[in-house]
This record gives sequence, C-alpha cells and structure tokens, in this order.
Amino acid sequence: MALAATPTVVPMEERELPKAGAAPVVAPVDGEDHTGRDVVLDVRKLVTYFYTYDGVVRALDGVSFKVRQGETLGLVGETGCGKSVTAFSITRLIPDPPGRVVSGKVLYRGADLLWELDREAKFKPVKGTNRVKVSRRFRRIKAAMERMMSVRGRGISMIFQEPMQAMNPVFPIWDQLGEAIYLHRGVEVIDGLLSATPHDPSVAPAVDALLDVGRSADRTQLREAAQALARAAHLPSLETEAFYAVRDSLPDIELARTHLNKALKRLKLSGLQRAYLRRERRRIELSNKLRDTYLEEMRLGRHLLTARAPIRSANLSNQARRWPLRLWGIRRHVDKPVKEELLWRSVTELEGVRIANPVQVAKGFPHELSGGMLQRVMIAMALAPQPSILLADEPTTALDVTIQAQILELMNELKRKVGTAIVLITHDLAVIAEVADRVCVMYAGQIVENAPVRSLFQTPLHPYAQGLLVSIPRIDRPEKKLESIPGSVPNLIFPPAGCRFHPRCPYAMPVCREVRPPMTDEGNGHQVACHLYHGPTVTE
Repeated sequence: MALAATPTVVPMEERELPKAGAAPVVAPVDGEDHTGRDVVLDVRKLVTYFYTYDGVVRALDGVSFKVRQGETLGLVGETGCGKSVTAFSITRLIPDPPGRVVSGKVLYRGADLLWELDREAKFKPVKGTNRVKVSRRFRRIKAAMERMMSVRGRGISMIFQEPMQAMNPVFPIWDQLGEAIYLHRGVEVIDGLLSATPHDPSVAPAVDALLDVGRSADRTQLREAAQALARAAHLPSLETEAFYAVRDSLPDIELARTHLNKALKRLKLSGLQRAYLRRERRRIELSNKLRDTYLEEMRLGRHLLTARAPIRSANLSNQARRWPLRLWGIRRHVDKPVKEELLWRSVTELEGVRIANPVQVAKGFPHELSGGMLQRVMIAMALAPQPSILLADEPTTALDVTIQAQILELMNELKRKVGTAIVLITHDLAVIAEVADRVCVMYAGQIVENAPVRSLFQTPLHPYAQGLLVSIPRIDRPEKKLESIPGSVPNLIFPPAGCRFHPRCPYAMPVCREVRPPMTDEGNGHQVACHLYHGPTVTE
C-alpha cells in the first residue's frame, strides 16, 4: 500500500475547544462491526505498573482495543511506549516482581483472563515517597497461573522478540517444538500412531514406487511419492520422514530401502506401547476437560468450583495409576514411538517456516543456530498449536527481506485456514500497511489512535501518528526531507499531566496540559484521543 501525502491538521483557530460540563455523545468502542466476525480478544482499560525503588512506572494506563476473528491488528509506536508490555500483560507473563497488572479486563472469547485479579495482591503507598509496597497472595497467583495454562498455546500463542531467551539451551530443537505440539495436539498425535497401518497391502507397492522415483532424483515427484506412501500407511508425518530418507540416501537405492524399512518399523507398536498410548490419550482428554472447565470458571466466576473438583480428583487418580510406566527402561520403551513421531512432526513444522535443512536444525541445539534461524524456529513453535490468537512481537526483526515476506505470508495463510486473529507489534510501518486490517498507535502507555489501516495512512488524525508517518522515506518523493518528532518519550514514573504527548506536540493548547483527552469516534471506525477533535466519546 502506498503512503498517502503528508497529512495536515485543521488549524487550531478553526476549531472549538470542548465546552466544560457538556454531556458527551457516546459511541460504541471500535465503531460498528460491519463484518459480522466474532470478537475473540477484548482488552478493556488495562493498567500495568512496575514497582521499582525509584517509584511506580506507569507502563500501561488504560489500554483498550478489540480483535476479531481472522483480523490482524497492528500495534505501532516508539520504543518504550508499551507495545511489548501489552502483549505480556494479556498473557500474564509480566515478571512479578517488579511488574504487576493492576486492573482492567482481558476477555478471551468471554473468559476474563484477569480472573479475581483484585484478590491477588494489596497495595500500600509508602509515605513521603513515590513508592508502593505490594503484598502478594501467592496461593491465588498460583491458581490464576493454572487457569492461564488453559489459554496459552492453543488459545493465545506468542512469538517472542528475543528467541534465544525463550528457548532452553540444553534441549534439542525438536524436543522443545515437539513439546508444544504434544501439549496442545496430543490426541491428534496419538490417534495418528494408533491408526497407522504399516502392514497394509498397499504399503509395499508405495515403497517400490518411491524408490523408482528416487532413481530420477526429481524432488517434486519424490515428494508426491512420499505423500502416497503416507496415505497408504495412514500417517501424515511419514511423508516427511520418507522424503528425507530417500533424498539423503541417493544414489544408493539399497540404503534408501533400508531407511524406509526403518521408518515403517517404528509404526509397528507392541501391546505394551499401544496400552500406554491409550492411557496417555485418556489423560490428555481429561486434561483438556480440565482446561475447558477453567475457561468456564473464568467466564462465569466462582460458580463452577464444585464442578471442577471431580475432574481434578479424577486427573490426579489417573496420574497415580500410571506410576509403573515411570520405571526407567519401561518408560523409555513405551515413549519411543511418541518421541519419533514428534521429531518428524517438528521437521514438518520447520519446513513450514522455509528452513532449508529442517532435519539437521531439528536435531540441533539453539546455540548452533543464527538469530534469523532461531526466529523462524520460534515462529514455528508459536504456529504449531494453530492458535486462535497470535501475539507477534517483532516477528521479522532478525530476518532478511525475502524471509520476512515468506513469514508474513505464512501468518496470513494461517489466518485464512484457521481464522487466527493476529496482534502484530512492529516498528515497520510498511509491514503494517501490507498485512494489518486495523492499527493502534501507542504513546507512553496509552492508545492515542485506533483506525482501519487505510484510513490511518490516508488521514492520520493524532499529531503523534502524523509525526510517525512523515518521518519515513517516500519512494515517490525522493527529494522530500525526512522530519522527526522533537523531544523524547517521557519518564513514566512522573508522566506529564493531561495529554502525555503535549510536551512534544506542535498543536498543544492549555487544555492539553490539564485534561487527559477522551477517545472520540471521528467516523468510519476512526478513533483518536486528542482535544483537536470533538466526535462522540467512545465508552467501553
């Protein structure tokens, strides 16, 4: 999408200041929804503080927005404006201490992820300072974290900005990626193993056909023949394993046959292994029921405590009955088919993020990969559970331009197939213009403008959004001098009164220094928090 011409603001003398005491006209938040899509994430007046020795850092101060199914929402702003803190607050990953989500609501499909937040801690100001003493109730915090486990991954997944800090350096890539797959798609994995048919009469002809294609070394035909073998054996992951078994063995066809026989051998399960898999399937189903109960509890409050108790007790008793399989040797034997299946499912996920040598990468460790490769592994890990909401915190920062386009297309493909809603955090306005449906502009812990992407680029309303747009180069105007926003982001321990942008705003008025501007609707779903505009006030 091409950038619009340099935006302008109607001169202040042509505008009227808001009248004191006037009753505001009320508009619905985010404007009217003409798409008919369900709201999957509703953030309302989210407040997050960091309690430091210097004082209370007001990182988020009343952030509100909605994300609908299949929609991409972009969060843009300068470094330190609160974009990443917003994502961490939604998933309750704020380091506590010193951080703490203080108030607000985060509704995921109607379930409040900040369930009983007010009962988790007490706050007592320290006299004579800007500090606050926080008394935490760890039993309630632990209960809240248990409920968040029912949401993270399959419900809300996240691509972290620093992949090296988010991965364990002592485990191979496939182990960490496979854990995400097994945790959220375990029933699918076990059903695939139990339904595999390595003795099917059509398997042997499919193996011969695959080896015949291998002699021609045609990669496309080789992949199609591997897919036919996977269909014959009724196991999708066998396609990936068979393809690399033949490709890496060429031109030695007999070695390729040996590797294929080894791949089929892993599908021949013993009676003990089948019993273990059936027991694991029951355990995973019970865990899924517990997660659903947690979601219902967060949706309705404390009314389902008695309904959750039998499910939890049944889960604990089921775990107790599994103790003989924990003996060393037996557990290693019965777990082997699951481990091998997760390895090849992980390779398939790595293929999806365009990694050239996925088998080698899957068997390697995080420290062996470059920053860009780690970023793609992190993206694969976030996409593997097929989440309802994807929080992407600078997902393409460490990637070159070609890989950026591939990753963005992969995210769009997931959105089309699964209906995943995406919250994209980035500094790159070109990426926002390309993939986002709506944009929220953040400044100093507050959202100052919320608009459809085309409306924001064509007619930005807030002076801060205008400053961001005029500071980027224009391919159609190479002679244009780049402008910058004077000043810097304020200290959020002592934020400016009124509008937090007024010390840097060229249109600042006396009212901007005293009164925080409300969010107003200026038509067509374009909302702005600025005293220069007088549309109907947006309420939650």
